[in-house]
Amino acid sequence: MYNNVGTGPNGPVSFPMGAGNPLNTVNQQQQLMNSTPTGLTHPQTQAQNQNQNQNQNQNANGVSTNQPNSTHALEDPNVYHWICQLTYGPQKEQALLELGRKREQFDDLAIVLWSSFGVMTSLLNEIISVYPMLQPQMLSNQLSNRVCDALVLLQCVASHSETKHLFLQAHIPLFLFPFLNTTSRQRTFEYLRLTSLGVIGALVKNDSQDVINFLLRTDIVPLCLRIMESSSELSKTVAIFILQKILLDDMGLQYICATKDRFYAITSVLKNMVDHLTIHTPPGRLLKHIIRCYLRLSDDLEARKLLNVVLPESLRDNTFAEALSDDLGSKRCLAQLLLTLKDENPQ
Repeated sequence: MYNNVGTGPNGPVSFPMGAGNPLNTVNQQQQLMNSTPTGLTHPQTQAQNQNQNQNQNQNANGVSTNQPNSTHALEDPNVYHWICQLTYGPQKEQALLELGRKREQFDDLAIVLWSSFGVMTSLLNEIISVYPMLQPQMLSNQLSNRVCDALVLLQCVASHSETKHLFLQAHIPLFLFPFLNTTSRQRTFEYLRLTSLGVIGALVKNDSQDVINFLLRTDIVPLCLRIMESSSELSKTVAIFILQKILLDDMGLQYICATKDRFYAITSVLKNMVDHLTIHTPPGRLLKHIIRCYLRLSDDLEARKLLNVVLPESLRDNTFAEALSDDLGSKRCLAQLLLTLKDENPQ
């Protein structure tokens, strides 16, 4: 089974779909971190977090939300309470929200979530239950919020060094692909895509080869390309960050450059993004990631020859000089890219 994404010199390009992808069975049935676009929270949940002073509130059962000075999640009685509610109790929706708020307070919350009986099953149930609702007229704001809160907890597990590989071995990222495969521009769908991308972004953040090898067996590249073409700017930024991390891995670069069709599919989307940035300014983080993707592609000898032809002219002239004036790192990357291509094709 194949998924068409992008266009090459000979028409639509197909990337092979990974085996075991839930897309084969489903429907047959903010913030950016300083250095990487992971650590995402549903935008509406962010607003709730900012507007609520937890130190002055109590939960529905009268348990104080004041936080003790502890470093271990289970030393906080409220964590235990909400874990129980998530697994057994009637307040699952509130439990998702409260535990998501605590992920920044306790380094070991991911371990608690993974190790507590029934928690991961409960989170996956939240995700699977919304699959039949992935239609614009059926996905409500409340339902989108709830699933995004569950995804935030999955991101917590995906980002922890002791649970990341267990998370991967269980193939849990595949359950997010139906959300990434949606195309509706409604905010409810944008939130689902963005938060799902945040989970994948947390996986690739630390350059693990096991993570890249796993993702290359899935549809993540064509899905990221589609999101880079048509979603919101924030979703585009996280999607291109994931693509950049894949390219930085030697096996990822080899996969992308294995055929001209794959190469052209990537560079076609990158060019469209550059063309869009020349019209809509300021370019923000997208330009930084686009430049680094091109630079990494130039490390492949065959790709370098093709880049001399397909690299947008606006990256060769001074179109983005002002936008890059305060970004010395990106300026150097662009200069290195142009120098590499010039050496490949001296005048």
